[in-house]
Amino acid sequence: MRVLIVYASRSGATREIAERIAFVLLRQGLEATVQPAQHADDPARYDASLIGSATYYFRWMKPATKFVRRNRDVLANRPVWLFSSGSSGSEANGSQARDARAVAEPKEIAEFRQSITPRGHRVFLGTLDRNKLGFIHRLLLKLPANRDEALFPVGNARDWNAVEDWAFSIARALRSANRAA
Repeated sequence: MRVLIVYASRSGATREIAERIAFVLLRQGLEATVQPAQHADDPARYDASLIGSATYYFRWMKPATKFVRRNRDVLANRPVWLFSSGSSGSEANGSQARDARAVAEPKEIAEFRQSITPRGHRVFLGTLDRNKLGFIHRLLLKLPANRDEALFPVGNARDWNAVEDWAFSIARALRSANRAA
């Protein structure tokens, strides 16, 4: 089975998640192609698609959103999974979120559930590198010099085991569907 993995990433963290998913799918005997959303192939050439985006202010990046909307008819008739990658986030009490469930789902996902009926959506914690943020973003996020006081803690919060487990579950679902066909 041929799987297209499309991503939108500002700093590369979401691309790395997409690449890790592809690595797992390849090890499971599936053909996996990873491409940025703005240059991605026609999903009609593939048996399944995974689409992911970094999230900013509870929204997907425009290239990923445009890819889904532009290919809505094709994606609605194929197995599709969605994933989001956000900063390390914070819970209501201000402590660092160690669980992706504590991160709010991006606004576009409700629309996509209606239009393309994905088989699932996962939120993975991402990275937030102070050195890659512009001055305005640092001000908006109120990132103080002391990491312990940060509203959005700086660093890498990605859980690679969770990413790989999710990718394995997709590989199992695709192989099972392929055997049933």
